[in-house]
Amino acid sequence: MKYSIVSRFFQFFAIIIVLGLTSCDMGNSPSISIPQPPTELKANAMSSTVIGLSWKASRTSVIGYDVQVYDELGTSLQVLKIGSVTSAQVRNLQDGKLYVFRIVSRSQDTISRFSEIRWATATRYSGRLYVGPGRQNGINVLEQRTYSPDRAASWDICLEADSTANQIRYSLATPGASSISDVNGFVMSGADKGKKVRFTQFFNAVSDPFIYTGVDSLQDVYFSAPIGEGFTPLENLADNIQTFNRGFVLALKTQQNNHVLFHVKEKNLKIIQKDASGTYIEFEASVQRTPNFPYGKLAR
Repeated sequence: MKYSIVSRFFQFFAIIIVLGLTSCDMGNSPSISIPQPPTELKANAMSSTVIGLSWKASRTSVIGYDVQVYDELGTSLQVLKIGSVTSAQVRNLQDGKLYVFRIVSRSQDTISRFSEIRWATATRYSGRLYVGPGRQNGINVLEQRTYSPDRAASWDICLEADSTANQIRYSLATPGASSISDVNGFVMSGADKGKKVRFTQFFNAVSDPFIYTGVDSLQDVYFSAPIGEGFTPLENLADNIQTFNRGFVLALKTQQNNHVLFHVKEKNLKIIQKDASGTYIEFEASVQRTPNFPYGKLAR
C-alpha cells in the first residue's frame, strides 16, 4: 500500500514537470509573420517579348515580392525575386502567348497568398498618319501599313479633316463612320469605289471613345481586366482631336477581332503636327495579333 502511494506520487510529480516544460516551450516559441498579399495587380504588354506588371504594396511589412510566371496550363516557367518595389518587367516571353502571373509578398518567415493576372505580349510599332488628298490617311494595323484614300477599303482607322467650320476640325474615325463611306458601308470614290469598308469598332464609354486621356506613353497604360471590358464597341468618330494638348489612347477592335491600343502622341502641347510633307499625327500602336484575345483574361 505504501509503495503504491509513493509510486503514484512520483507519477503525478512527473506529469507536473512535463506540463510545465511544455508550457514554457509554447510560451517561448517565436510567432510567424504571415504577410498580406499585394493587391490591384495590373499588366501592360510592353512589346512582343516583355510584359510589365504593377501592384499595390502589401498592407503589412515585407522584405520583397516573388513574381511567379506560368504558362496557360499551369507549368512553372520562372520566379523573379525582387525587393520592396511595386513593379517588374518579365522578359524573354513569346509573342502573343498567354501567361499567368502570380505575385506574393515575402516576410522573414514565409510568403503570402498570391494575386493573379493573365496577360499576353503584343506587337508595338510607331508611325504617322497624314491628312489631305493623296496622303496616307488610313492604316491597316495588322499589316503595319498606311494607305491613301484610293485604297480606303484597306483602312482600319483613318485621319480626317473637316474645313467647313471656321476652324479646321480633325478626327480619327472607323471607316464606317468616316466620310469615305456611304450609309451602306461602301467606299464612295477612288480605286476602291464600291468596295465594302472594313468593320472597325472603338471601345466607348457610352458614346465617348476618349476613355484614356492625358497619356504620354503606352508604357503608362496598365490594365487589371481584359482590354475593352465594360465598354461599348461602336463604329465612331474620335472628334476634335486638335483640342487635346496631351496624348490619348483609343482602344479598338478590327474586323478580324484583333484588339488594338492606338496612342496619339503630343508634341509641344499639340496633337496636330506639320512638316514638309504636310499635316499629320504621330502614333504608337499595340496590336494583339491573336484574334478574339483582348490581351488577357481574368482569373476565375
